[in-house]
Amino acid sequence: MQLLGSLGILTVVLLWQTRVALSYDTTPFIGPLDPWKVTRLNITAPEPGRSGPLHIDLAISNPNKVSAGTAPHADGGGYLPFDPSAANCTVESADGGTAVSDTCIETTHYSYGVWSVDLLPGITTYIDHRSFNLNFTLNYNVTRWGWVLYKVYEGTGHFEVGGNLEDGPCDDVSGTCLFTLKADSTPVLIPPTMTACKGTCKLN
Repeated sequence: MQLLGSLGILTVVLLWQTRVALSYDTTPFIGPLDPWKVTRLNITAPEPGRSGPLHIDLAISNPNKVSAGTAPHADGGGYLPFDPSAANCTVESADGGTAVSDTCIETTHYSYGVWSVDLLPGITTYIDHRSFNLNFTLNYNVTRWGWVLYKVYEGTGHFEVGGNLEDGPCDDVSGTCLFTLKADSTPVLIPPTMTACKGTCKLN
């Protein structure tokens, strides 16, 4: 009876260790990366000749799973992953100037990823809503086994009326016009680049 009990405990331990081992990747991966995808982008801007704030609403996703760091042997070994991530973001600017606020809300769970997006006006502070750049940042960060593991990725996308944007309707009451992504230009692909890392930062 005692032997059967010991075997039962051993079986449970082995099964638990197997589940832990299977929860991590067996090989490291940091790239090459597939591009991020902007699947929605709506711009509300003042009508020509009128001033007012600029509002951008967008959705972006990262399809890549990359290695955060190595798991201890006691936890089964392998590589803890940073999973694919996606977010809905909004950007506000005052009177066509530089961004005054940006908010990204993560739409995936347990990815450890935080998105941010910034307007890049170039050499001036005026934002031309008919032709502009957006800089996207994805910051992965987790503390595990007493280690801080992180990766930071950045990518820039260009958006232009006549290119990947199309004119939409204007509302005379609010004095604003709507611009959206062209159907045949969706998704807009954003190549990401890793700019900071601690953990698994290169392939062994």
